[in-house]
Amino acid sequence: MAPASIEQALALAGVTPTTLAPGDAAALDVEGYVILRGVLAPETLADLRDRFEASYLPRDQWPAPREHGTRHAMLDADEAVRRVCLSPPLLAAVFHMLGKRFYLSDVQGRDPLPGHGYQGLHRDWPDDGKGPSMVVGLAFLEPFGEANGATRLVPRTHLEAGEMGDYAGHGERHPRQVVVEGAGGDVLLFHGRLVHSGMRNLSGAPRRSLQICYRSHATYETHRETRDLARAPALDRYLMGAP
Repeated sequence: MAPASIEQALALAGVTPTTLAPGDAAALDVEGYVILRGVLAPETLADLRDRFEASYLPRDQWPAPREHGTRHAMLDADEAVRRVCLSPPLLAAVFHMLGKRFYLSDVQGRDPLPGHGYQGLHRDWPDDGKGPSMVVGLAFLEPFGEANGATRLVPRTHLEAGEMGDYAGHGERHPRQVVVEGAGGDVLLFHGRLVHSGMRNLSGAPRRSLQICYRSHATYETHRETRDLARAPALDRYLMGAP
């Protein structure tokens, strides 16, 4: 039987009132992002890297265009990946940001190749006047830093009005940007309105990650369902948006 509410679903998934530390909750509210340290165990990381490689698809084989110079893995249907995305620390942080029923929209793998990965600063969600609707997660499958093209963020921009691309003119440096640094197993979560982008992989070291998207359930009707959830547990189905 499906949960009766998002609060019940979270409790069944193992989320408690203390899952999200007060300092992490404050960072999400004020800065618009948090890095949850050591979420993924070493054995989980090794398995996810294997799954990334097994699910890698060249950019010309994807149903939608993918950026040049970046390897992408199609992980949306992988049940082990789903378990990571629906783990209590991530669910607690997402619910704190959205405050309402949400669903796991999709998850992909991304790995910028040497000299590639640069993106202009942007937001992932428009200012539609409906409040928070998206949370983005990046699960680091190996160390992240400026040298291998880690994500940069402009803190507190989730609190500003503005268009999705109104920071694009700042180029490769912005005076307020923060470059994310972390170890394999850390997870970055940020508000869909926070200005951010990938950086250029200068060192050539691998920088594989899971790119995870959570959305307010109010958007579910416009989400094209491509996953077969018939055999998924009722709790997973609920947390992936199904009625």
